Amino acid sequence: MKSLGMGERIRKLREARGLSVEALAKVIGVSESELIRIEANKDFPKIAVLIGLAKFMKINVADIFRDAAVGKSYEIVRKTERLRLSPLLSPLEAKRLDYSYEPLTLSGSNKHLDAYLIEIPPFQGPKPDENLTHAGEEFIYILEGKVIGELEGERHELSEGDSLFLKSMISHSFYNPFEQKARAISVIYPY
Repeated sequence: MKSLGMGERIRKLREARGLSVEALAKVIGVSESELIRIEANKDFPKIAVLIGLAKFMKINVADIFRDAAVGKSYEIVRKTERLRLSPLLSPLEAKRLDYSYEPLTLSGSNKHLDAYLIEIPPFQGPKPDENLTHAGEEFIYILEGKVIGELEGERHELSEGDSLFLKSMISHSFYNPFEQKARAISVIYPY
């Protein structure tokens, strides 16, 4: 059986609930054209969009990444099984390196945490239009490099070994103005 792309899974979820592109786009806070590009596997949604979609659909975010749920009380995710995703905002920004993320957890309706390996390329500037808010809590651990976290309008430098907990309802964004790429583990508990 051929594995579906994430966009196809999102389309199938939308169609199974009888929703139009317009209706789902409005609920999850993206334009219709952006949702069409996502469903066509031409763009990857930001994590905040995936969280909004999962909350609305009453599923776990990890369910969007996999074809079927795992039925065990534990899971092992091999490095070779992870999907590397890049949340580009539009085709016009295709040359802009934003960040990439790999889900570290598999699907499961009884799971509450979503874990990601995040890679942020160097030489980025602040992104004032990208301050996110969404329901839930986040934990971030910097594996290598440094990033700037903007939390409620305050800038904080986070270095290798630093960690951060935040209520996701606050305005937050991260970028890497430094010379070395940064890698972090992000664990999200969506409400």
